[in-house]
Amino acid sequence: MASCVSLSFICLAGVLSRSPSSWIIPFLCFLPMSFFFVAAVTSSLQREVRDLREQVAKLQEKRVGSHDAA
Repeated sequence: MASCVSLSFICLAGVLSRSPSSWIIPFLCFLPMSFFFVAAVTSSLQREVRDLREQVAKLQEKRVGSHDAA
């Protein structure tokens, strides 16, 4: 991800040095990439939260089961 960010900054700096008003082209080209990476991180966090909720539910079931046996 850091390489993509540095690549976009290099392209943006190159375009800005040629003409200050043409910064919009690389910005629009690299904008979907940033949304993709944000979506990937959000998706993985949601998956982790779901897994943790399942683990907590299993631990609560075991805890309730051990209190019933006692």
